[in-house]
Amino acid sequence: MKRILVVSAKGGVGRTTTTMLLASAFGRVGLKSGIIDFDPQGSATNWIRLCDKPTPGVEEYSKGGEYDLVWTDTQPLVDPPAKVRKSAEESDIILVITSDSPMDLHATNLTLKNLLKSPKLKKKARLLLTRVVQRTNLAKQIDEIVAGMDIQRIKPVIHFRNAYRLAPLQGFSALNRAAKDEVNEVAMALMK
Repeated sequence: MKRILVVSAKGGVGRTTTTMLLASAFGRVGLKSGIIDFDPQGSATNWIRLCDKPTPGVEEYSKGGEYDLVWTDTQPLVDPPAKVRKSAEESDIILVITSDSPMDLHATNLTLKNLLKSPKLKKKARLLLTRVVQRTNLAKQIDEIVAGMDIQRIKPVIHFRNAYRLAPLQGFSALNRAAKDEVNEVAMALMK
């Protein structure tokens, strides 16, 4: 079983959406995901409960359940609380999600500084850029923008797409071919 902690410094960067879509992508190939929701808003839990078309293989985490992947979705955080720090220690992958906005990247650097306090934690961390608007100067400069961050970057990005905004209601079926391909590409890169 692989444990994946998903963190972001700010809200609105697509942390929960990305968590659920990645879990859905793995569910579509037969891997079972348990979702732990540390966010007081309960967005991941609500996604599972309220989605019109639930994804097979994606469910709320149950202590006795058998899972291939366990995803822990957190609330936005700059200075992680003790339970997030403990989850980081126990995780196989720490997925740090941010947009390409300079302010989001600034806050993300603070989160990295406060969470990744050991070489072991830094080694498990991966940076994923989400809500990237295609064909903008920021999108063209991503490599340059994140070059100074001390974290391994997942090369594919999640672009800003309306399909992702519909996914909490319609599940993976809300995604068009380009969005599905994008999520699948990120999922493969995450597991490398």
